[in-house]
Amino acid sequence: MIRSILMRRMRTMAFLLGLFAIPLMLTGCLSHWFIESETRLQVENATAKYSILSLDVVSLDGSIYSSWIDETILPGERSRVVSADWVGEFKIRLKYTKSADASGDTLVDYRMLDFDGGSMFLKISAEKGSLKYKFR
Repeated sequence: MIRSILMRRMRTMAFLLGLFAIPLMLTGCLSHWFIESETRLQVENATAKYSILSLDVVSLDGSIYSSWIDETILPGERSRVVSADWVGEFKIRLKYTKSADASGDTLVDYRMLDFDGGSMFLKISAEKGSLKYKFR
């Protein structure tokens, strides 16, 4: 009788330990096996008259900029694929000019974008004088 009570308690304890072990493993360094922690981004300039100069990640208060895509992308061109550890929602800054040859005044566009991790393709087009962002 005592042995049967002890066995039940041991099974209950083993079950509870197993139940708590799964979430603890997922919150630690093992979570990178299940969640992509890196984003590979390529940007396409689908505009006819705008040249993209760079795409930066910006801190929420706007005081810190981290360059992600730092190359000139002329109309109809694509950037190279660049990897970074940006997963989640971030404020980005796009620097561009209103010319097809990257000359003229530098303009800036700020957006909040959500990066899910993995490979992402961002197509930037112009519609009625404003830029439109679309992930494919």
